Amino acid sequence: MLSRFIVVVCITALTACASRPPAIAPNVVQPESLTDVGHYLEARARLIEQERAMRLGAGLVLTPDEQSANRRLTALKQVEFERTRAHFPPAHSFLDARTRQLIAESPVFAVMRRMPKGGILHTHGAATGDFRWLVSHATYRADAYIYVGSAAQPVSGALRISQQPPGEGWQRVTELRAAAPDARAFDEEIYRSITLGDEDRAAPDIWLEFGRIFQRFSGLLFGDPGVLSEYWRRILDELIDENVQYLEARNLPIDEAIVRHAHKRDAAFAVNFIVSSGRSATRERVAQTLAAVLDGRAKDPRLVGFDLVEEEDRTNSNLFFLEEILAARLEADRRGIGLRLYLHSGETNWAENENLYDAVLLGASRIGHGLALVKHPLLMDLVKARDIAVEVCPISNQVLGFVPDLRNHPAVHYINRGLPIVLAPDDPAIMQHSLSHDFYVAFMAWGLDLKALKQIAMNSLIYSALSPDDKRRALDEWQRRWDEFVTWVNDMPE
Repeated sequence: MLSRFIVVVCITALTACASRPPAIAPNVVQPESLTDVGHYLEARARLIEQERAMRLGAGLVLTPDEQSANRRLTALKQVEFERTRAHFPPAHSFLDARTRQLIAESPVFAVMRRMPKGGILHTHGAATGDFRWLVSHATYRADAYIYVGSAAQPVSGALRISQQPPGEGWQRVTELRAAAPDARAFDEEIYRSITLGDEDRAAPDIWLEFGRIFQRFSGLLFGDPGVLSEYWRRILDELIDENVQYLEARNLPIDEAIVRHAHKRDAAFAVNFIVSSGRSATRERVAQTLAAVLDGRAKDPRLVGFDLVEEEDRTNSNLFFLEEILAARLEADRRGIGLRLYLHSGETNWAENENLYDAVLLGASRIGHGLALVKHPLLMDLVKARDIAVEVCPISNQVLGFVPDLRNHPAVHYINRGLPIVLAPDDPAIMQHSLSHDFYVAFMAWGLDLKALKQIAMNSLIYSALSPDDKRRALDEWQRRWDEFVTWVNDMPE
């Protein structure tokens, strides 16, 4: 109870600070002194320059080659605006088939795929890979089953690999496919059941369907170690193809043999993972998970921290698990291993949600999503002052109903105020996208240029859990790839 009292006192103190009057931007000319057009335009240019000096990446100085590449990319963006004038992709749901098609055909998207993006710091491992492969390979096994019964549990359409028939209501997938009039259409229906697509845009509760998808594919993915290993191998191959050099995945540790396979393709590729617990869990269960995290950290340095996941508005808050988190952190310090927190917080449209207060007070290394941070100006200042990175997942935020038009995403505020952000895909397998799609919508919708893209990509390594030496090596390798990318952009035909 004492720890909860301390947090309440701290929150009260933070709130009191918010009553201070805002500082006036220096050197801004007062309206009454602007008496002619020339003077006005000079003042206007200074005002724009002052604001841009606050932006993320403003301190970067572009080389002449980067300046040239920036001009080319800006021109390409203008062409893209014209091409998509009738249906601007970031302003429409990514679940819309037309939106996905327009992005797939975009020259800007081709550039984003080629660009070295550094690392992915926010993705749920089970929902990161290629679900079409999962359908075309795992469901063709003789021991793959699907639930077609009428009971509420398991969820209808749940898939499972099992040496024995799981019970009433389960049928072999191979038998149902053989009886279907069109095997390809049958497979497509399974794929639709484990992804979000056009058919889900009108769902009354997309979070409910989102949760059911995890229930449908989990038994297929975890039913046999060989399936999971091949799934991970393909994930790392796809990330390397997308010019990603580092991954921090929630929950799923990766077999060392799979990492060695990735190193054969990209010697610089590195992987760490973050253990997460569902917010709907009991305090006792979270305490057990935290204990396992500490034991795991002592054995495997790739286990870098802990997170709380699941929809925030219907489950327990960060504060609910405060005593368990504080106890685990004290134990971690006693063992000399530390406990980093990477907390999903502020993934909500409700101002009443208070998880961000606790994420800041608990010293989270990064904040997942942080959509509601824009509603808390004092917390925004603290996040910037304490150099806490915000893991921004634009397409996920749109698909799950938080930001229908990505031009209105709160990340625009964070970028313009110079808060450190990284871009991440969250659950790309379910939402049928990649990190390159997230970079595309951010570049097109948030007024970004090459300087901002460069800073965001660098941030994914700067704010990673890599050791200082590994971080330095990763940034050196990223810079080499970036220089190659800039040359490639400048060599593109105009």
